[in-house]
Amino acid sequence: MTARVRKIFGMAILLPMAGTCVGKPAPNDPLTESLCSLQRKVSEGNHESVRVSGIYGPGLDHTVLEEPSCSGEGTWVELELQSNQNKEKLRKMLGQSKRAYVVLEGEFYGPPLPDPKLPEPIRKSYHPGWGHLAAFKTKLVVHTIRDVKAVPPDHSVQGTRNSLTFSNLCVI
Repeated sequence: MTARVRKIFGMAILLPMAGTCVGKPAPNDPLTESLCSLQRKVSEGNHESVRVSGIYGPGLDHTVLEEPSCSGEGTWVELELQSNQNKEKLRKMLGQSKRAYVVLEGEFYGPPLPDPKLPEPIRKSYHPGWGHLAAFKTKLVVHTIRDVKAVPPDHSVQGTRNSLTFSNLCVI
């Protein structure tokens, strides 16, 4: 759950909103989505353009994006950067701590479809995946690295159990 600040009768009120940016986003910024909600909603064989946040690591290659509130459900990450924005900052942070909080834009893919040439009984029970040893249900192809921040040593997540906060950027 996320929150949005709104002034009502001169008072600042915090309103719950799903996936809403607060702070000072650009006027037409796309919304940053929770990795957990993306993993739940993207269907098999489909993909969508997203802005998503989470914990990225351990390196620039063979990388996983995770969110503490849905641990164990990582997303395989492939870089197809259209810009070098924040790439060096991310590389340095990963070199120091092997992980970073990131806000990324790209294409989010749901579970791949089984090969239609497989016999029906196998297709129904076979669930192909992405990444190393096809171990991941979802994949993110990153086009832009929007923000990079250090992960606190205690993995603390601010706000509710289902939120990940980037100060003055977005509440997911």
